[in-house]
Amino acid sequence: MRATSCDVLVVGAGPSGCSAARAAAAAGTETIFIDKKAEIGVPVQCAEAIGEYLIPYLPHPIPPEQLIWKTNGMLLWADNITIERTGGIWSGYAINRANFDKMLAREALKAGAKLQLDSELIGLELDGPYHVASAIIKPKDGEVYEIVPQITIAADGVHSRVLNELGFTHLEENCVEVMSYEVEDLELFKPRLEQLYLGDFAPGAYGYIFPLSPTRANIGVGVLSRMRTLEVCYDEFLELPRVKHQLKRARQVREKGGWAPIRYLSDRWAYGNVFLVGDAANQNFKPFVEGVLPAIICGDLAGRTAADFVRGSATRDTYAVRVNGLLGPLFTESDRCLEALYELSKAMDKRSHLLRLGISAGLFPPELDHVRTLDYALLRQQLVAESEQRTADKIVTYLKV
Repeated sequence: MRATSCDVLVVGAGPSGCSAARAAAAAGTETIFIDKKAEIGVPVQCAEAIGEYLIPYLPHPIPPEQLIWKTNGMLLWADNITIERTGGIWSGYAINRANFDKMLAREALKAGAKLQLDSELIGLELDGPYHVASAIIKPKDGEVYEIVPQITIAADGVHSRVLNELGFTHLEENCVEVMSYEVEDLELFKPRLEQLYLGDFAPGAYGYIFPLSPTRANIGVGVLSRMRTLEVCYDEFLELPRVKHQLKRARQVREKGGWAPIRYLSDRWAYGNVFLVGDAANQNFKPFVEGVLPAIICGDLAGRTAADFVRGSATRDTYAVRVNGLLGPLFTESDRCLEALYELSKAMDKRSHLLRLGISAGLFPPELDHVRTLDYALLRQQLVAESEQRTADKIVTYLKV
């Protein structure tokens, strides 16, 4: 079996992998990034929404043409209570992930990284605990070969082969499966707002309508509990009167379903000579599983730390220190939401939907101390009261009795 060597091997060429490859190559290391797909960014498995508040943290600016639609906030709904939040952390953009990922890959190539598509990682040879000696790669057409890296960056998503090879299994238990379609000819009643819906139609997760234009959006449902099929849940979501009204003449354009991590797949971001980034590291922010820009930011830090690691000027722990130094408060708040929302996701009743709405809209603290003991009727009153007190923060609340 033929073998090649490099300083840094990045497995996966999504946002986190491309960002890591760019940073590692720009720092002067010999970098290879691989992906089992034939084309960068295809198929799209994403709602294609990014938060404006994260843009200042990026290692490089986003070209304006990549920001295809501006959203000013979010509409959140549960049990006929609708809350709108605008500005600040609620505003964002829609992107075209296929074009966006290709742009990131081009930047990595410009920095000197070498890209190998149609190349699937099928195994790792370890010479110590979590220490990768070589990676076994199978091209779609060609003979299996070996890459010998000094450090490996796992950017291969929730079904990470790298994590599997390191001994982490049952990854899907901590993930949400999403059925999603790009849909056109919509009648969006508020095209500048992302829409998020909580209810029995999305066990443990939510349904969404994320606009791409006044008449086009990504529509999807995520499911954590497998009590009903994903198809049934999606159909139930589309039958909600508020949703159905916007879909009178709608037409599906393409499928965009996939998976997203809800809980951590491992207890660290670095093992041996392996760094985890993006979805493989659960580097997204709850409650909305905002993952694209965190993946780029953390990928950049992983790539730069990998280069320093190769030169002997950083340790394995440096990576987490750098991530927490830049995004620590955001991850801390996200983790607070994660634990509360995961606990509530298992309850599957109207009361839990209202509690999740309160947390997601920023009306209740994740700990829920002052509302946890309220019955359904009192909780509903409290939720409306909390939202009305924040009208100065541009929250608009509607209640249908």
